[in-house]
Amino acid sequence: MLSVNDMLEILKNNSSMAIPISIFISIMISLLGVLPSVFVTGANILFFGTVEGFFISLLGETIGAYVTFALYRFGFKRRIGKLSDKYKLISQIAKSNGKKAGLLIFQGRLIPFIPSGVITLAASISSVSGGMFIITTLIGKIPSIAIEVLVSYDVINIYNNWLRLIMTITGLMLMLITLRGRNYK
Repeated sequence: MLSVNDMLEILKNNSSMAIPISIFISIMISLLGVLPSVFVTGANILFFGTVEGFFISLLGETIGAYVTFALYRFGFKRRIGKLSDKYKLISQIAKSNGKKAGLLIFQGRLIPFIPSGVITLAASISSVSGGMFIITTLIGKIPSIAIEVLVSYDVINIYNNWLRLIMTITGLMLMLITLRGRNYK
């Protein structure tokens, strides 16, 4: 598996193609559905800077989600049973359409503890349009990528930002406990 340093080395060795390479790797991560994207985000903020790295990561993850959505829609339209039983939100997305589906996809993107691939799979078997999927994914991924950027930046600069990192991780853990307590599963 790639690390932040491996990804950073790839970007440095191919600086003229760094943006397309970063986006391509984000698409591959989305297609695989099991690898975390945080190492790409970390490398992006180191190579491009915090703001540009955020936007490149957001673009890559959104494009990756759409490519995955299109492929899932093509091949997995009927295979949702077990996921619908496991996640109430997934069942709601799969059965919805239009603006309601868009709102549910947006909510699913905001919950950082539901795997992105699961939301994408549920959306692919709903009747949501590709345009609505892209918009809600783009907007919904902003907070999660912002958290990835914040945590990555703080880990990279641990000596200066250790307190904020501890507070961020504590906040995320409290959110997880709260969400599990509210039965979002």
